[in-house]
Amino acid sequence: MTTSTDNSTSKVEWITAEDGHEIFSKTWHPVGAPLANIVFVHGLGEHIVRYNHVFEEFNKAGFQVSAFDQRGFGETGKKSKSLGCSGGYDKAIPDITAALKRAEAEGVPLFLMGHSYGGGLVLNYDCIGPLKHKLAGLIASAPMILASGPTRPSSLTVGFAGLVSKVLPSLQIPTNLSSKFISRDPKAVEKYDADPLVHGYGTTKGLYDMLSNGQALLTTRYKDITPDVPLLICHGTEDGLTDHQASKEFFDKIQVKDKEYKVYENHYHELHNEPEDDRKVVIDYYIEWIRKRLPAAKSST
Repeated sequence: MTTSTDNSTSKVEWITAEDGHEIFSKTWHPVGAPLANIVFVHGLGEHIVRYNHVFEEFNKAGFQVSAFDQRGFGETGKKSKSLGCSGGYDKAIPDITAALKRAEAEGVPLFLMGHSYGGGLVLNYDCIGPLKHKLAGLIASAPMILASGPTRPSSLTVGFAGLVSKVLPSLQIPTNLSSKFISRDPKAVEKYDADPLVHGYGTTKGLYDMLSNGQALLTTRYKDITPDVPLLICHGTEDGLTDHQASKEFFDKIQVKDKEYKVYENHYHELHNEPEDDRKVVIDYYIEWIRKRLPAAKSST
């Protein structure tokens, strides 16, 4: 299915992964040749169509965006009737690699971006991903490194989940995340709550992988970050789902030549869905950050 606006054309496709799993994908094409190709990875329990308003603005800037509903989520989870069953990092990292390969185009800079659980995934990809050296830049929005204080499970709980995941990896459990932390905009929260493709389920393996790999970024994996890939981490100080202080701790530890930690005072979890004026500032900043890292911008400085 293809839809068009004055500034872009979006195309929906079903992609068959190497293991035969069918994955819902969408690509937002700008008018004319793209200045950059961006692969986007969404958060826990949500889906990519929630980002239409973000990627339409990216299209206006000349950027092409490719994204997919991860296994267990959105249209992908609906079709497979396996809500929350993501397969963990064993499936997520290869799926990101496959998306990057599909988005590759000669002479067009390739960026990777993720939000929340997807933010933790892309940071881990920058450390262990097969195509990490091909990236022109990476953006992590409110990345899941550690959960925020009130929602953070104890190390004992995480360890127990790890043991259970080895025996019952596909055991479905509720995530119990409160939508009140999504945004300060009540309409954004209402829309989230009413979205039939948003759900609050995970599996023991998926949730354990999310928590343990997030924690690994702070303990050992930060040493494997790609030093030549520009990195932007953005976080709101009032994020009640993921910990902005963990983002700063990770940022301070990594050795990256071009890195930036962008903090938004009093903002909640979904920076791109905050009240209208604030979300515009955030989205515009993403665009400007990418634009400054395009070859033409570098050669003019």
